[in-house]
Amino acid sequence: MISTTGPHPTPLAPPTPGAGGVVLRGGKEGHAVLLVRYRSGHWAFPKGHLEAGETPQQAAVREVQEEGGVLARIVAPLSSTRYTNDRGEAREIEWFLMLAEDQPEGIIEDTFSEGGFMAVSEAREQLAFEPDRALLAEALRLLETR
Repeated sequence: MISTTGPHPTPLAPPTPGAGGVVLRGGKEGHAVLLVRYRSGHWAFPKGHLEAGETPQQAAVREVQEEGGVLARIVAPLSSTRYTNDRGEAREIEWFLMLAEDQPEGIIEDTFSEGGFMAVSEAREQLAFEPDRALLAEALRLLETR
């Protein structure tokens, strides 16, 4: 891709790959979803960079555990998202529907002001960005068909 802004076109760097999880737990009485709150105030799903030699699936499991303090297993892939973060870095995140293992919640990473499971209805209101709300809807639809 070439940027056409400025006097000379310059190649744009490819987006930095990442992975994350839409983590659900619950059952017949309803599902809860894992969110983390950035210090900026935005609520989002746990996600992060791929480490050297790591697959997106491995990164998603690791990031969910590191950021949210939760062990979870991947159920299915979800749509990927692209965005530019607040540092101007282009990112492309591979997302996975994940189910939390039965366990007490661990400690969230100190990058976040808070985090944990909340009711799906509350999560829809708290999620800061429309692509995240669309991911949640996709995850719930996929879970219903399993």
